[in-house]
Amino acid sequence: MHKAQEMVDLAEDGFMKGRLSSLNQAHELAIEIHTKDDVLVAALANIASGTREAKYLLSVPSHIESIASSIIRIIEGIRTRIKEGLLFSDRAMLELQRLFTTAKHALKKAGEAAVTGAKTTIQDVLGESDALGRMTNEFATAHEERLVTGECPPKSSSTYLSMLYAFEEMSAHIKHAAIKLSCK
Repeated sequence: MHKAQEMVDLAEDGFMKGRLSSLNQAHELAIEIHTKDDVLVAALANIASGTREAKYLLSVPSHIESIASSIIRIIEGIRTRIKEGLLFSDRAMLELQRLFTTAKHALKKAGEAAVTGAKTTIQDVLGESDALGRMTNEFATAHEERLVTGECPPKSSSTYLSMLYAFEEMSAHIKHAAIKLSCK
């Protein structure tokens, strides 16, 4: 979770400052997460038959890997924006900043929950992930309005929406990982 949070930090830096180096670093972290996922799933699978906790936690690494994949989709959108010189409205920029902030907070709490297993922290993660999902839906609706009024260029629309949907997918995986952590 902490590596995923670091990925979001780097993606946000790349987004706000147009730094491809930050996006490349985030991509390297994704590779690390994918590699560790395989090792952790294998280890948990080996002990799952003997311990209830391992069985509950078996899908958590896969959710973390899916979170990393969602962040990669966000990074791809940022790369497209930079490469094609796509313009986002001021409101879209603010919305994405809010999503980055909320995602980082949810991932931080999820990391804490994975370490401590504290029920209150898990509840915080569930609340944060739900808020992230709601925001993506609200922002998609607001985007439609901006598109209709001409505030948002149509050329930027699919990239922006792709990024929103990646945040939405990330929120679902954060939530599912927290639910599994609550069962241990």
